[in-house]
Amino acid sequence: MQLDILIFAAIAAFLIYRLNSVLGTRSGNERQRPNPLKPADAPVNVNPLDAQNAVRPVPPPMPVMTPAALDQVVDAEANRDGRVEQGLADIRAEDAYFEINSFMQGARYAFELIVTAYARGDLGAIQPLVSPKLYNDFAAGVRAREAAGHTTELTLHRVQHAKIIEAHMGGTMAYVTVDFEVEESTVTRDKSGQVVDGNPDSVFNIRDIWTFTRDARTSDPNWILIETRSADQ
Repeated sequence: MQLDILIFAAIAAFLIYRLNSVLGTRSGNERQRPNPLKPADAPVNVNPLDAQNAVRPVPPPMPVMTPAALDQVVDAEANRDGRVEQGLADIRAEDAYFEINSFMQGARYAFELIVTAYARGDLGAIQPLVSPKLYNDFAAGVRAREAAGHTTELTLHRVQHAKIIEAHMGGTMAYVTVDFEVEESTVTRDKSGQVVDGNPDSVFNIRDIWTFTRDARTSDPNWILIETRSADQ
């Protein structure tokens, strides 16, 4: 009997070892999906309760932007009175890690990721990048499409331009609004594959205006999307 127990214990230990080697074990230190709007040189998240004692790296100096360089990322018409430029300076004053070019690179990437994930119904890819309210709006759209038995195919050909049209501080919250103009092809099909909307062979010019925000006083460096609207709204 004792020999049988030892044999079964050995078999159980071997099975546990094989499961761990195949499935892995969670240590709590696994990498999370990166947020494209997290500054590359920002400090890692710390417990807010330990913020006073946390050792933080020295933030990089704010690069001097020439008028030509500023025009590449800021809409000239929106900034005709210097309002956008002042808003960006106000954000930088509160958030030493805010850098315009890095933000815009992240914003463009977030735009591409979110619109393509929404088209294929991948809510898991969207959720970390948007506010809870906006996530519910995206989820409702995906569920309505699924309930109708429809599928959407989207090809984002290129982002023609992406420029900041609004920037300001509201309390401790930083807000940046970006005007995206893109070329895309989209088509929605029913269960039988028949086209119910769009045209996969046509390229459409689309303008979307997205607003991103983050609390400049917290240790969390990530920006999230809180609003989307079309340019004619």
